[in-house]
Amino acid sequence: MNRDPLLEPSHEPMQITPRFRTAVEARILQLESNAASDERVLRSLTNRDHRRRQEMLIEKQLDRAFRLREMLALVTTHAARSRREPVR
Repeated sequence: MNRDPLLEPSHEPMQITPRFRTAVEARILQLESNAASDERVLRSLTNRDHRRRQEMLIEKQLDRAFRLREMLALVTTHAARSRREPVR
């Protein structure tokens, strides 16, 4: 089974910045909102092929949002450094 290597447990959790976390969370919300909107459009589609493609789009959006949520659950957010603080 192919698993995403980023989701595999490791010895030390990956750290991300608060700004990156916020960007990922915003993307998750956007994907879920787009999927909900696309589900509403789905009801009005009459062509079978259009419906199939719309369903695939919805599935991919929700899958991507789910994988991003899984990733966020596995990472830690480190405190943002001051611009004046030297990098070690």
